Amino acid sequence: SSSSSSTSSFFFHFFNIMIAIAIFALLVSVCQSFQIRKSNFAPSNFISMVAVGESAPDFELKNSQGKSFKLSTFKGKKPVVVFFYPADNTPGCTTEVCAFEKKAPDFKAFGAEVFGISSGGPADKEKFIRTNKLTSMELLIDSADTVRTSWKVPKA
Repeated sequence: SSSSSSTSSFFFHFFNIMIAIAIFALLVSVCQSFQIRKSNFAPSNFISMVAVGESAPDFELKNSQGKSFKLSTFKGKKPVVVFFYPADNTPGCTTEVCAFEKKAPDFKAFGAEVFGISSGGPADKEKFIRTNKLTSMELLIDSADTVRTSWKVPKA
């Protein structure tokens, strides 16, 4: 039972670290894609984001085929990597998502699930997946930006 507790603790910490990495990757990508001024990255501008150690807000979103994924179903079972990107089929976002596609096997080696979240619709998302051969992760549709907002991720 002590082993079960340390396994749960490991996954909890790993999950929070992966969230922090995903949010950092999003910020770097946004900065590179939109040439955001350095002053926009002052710590005070991002204080409201989900912090390391803070529980991530739950969500339930569908992929392009209509299959639902609920974050809380993974809690205590396996780590989850979640990243946000503004739109499908744009140069900066394609670069970001393809970078996660390339690294997804590394995350999966630790037993993690990888989810990319953006707005848009099923047809655009499916085209984006096919065009870029994105098969190592699930791309989820947040058409009303409710998850992005609840996670306090700034709109790019």
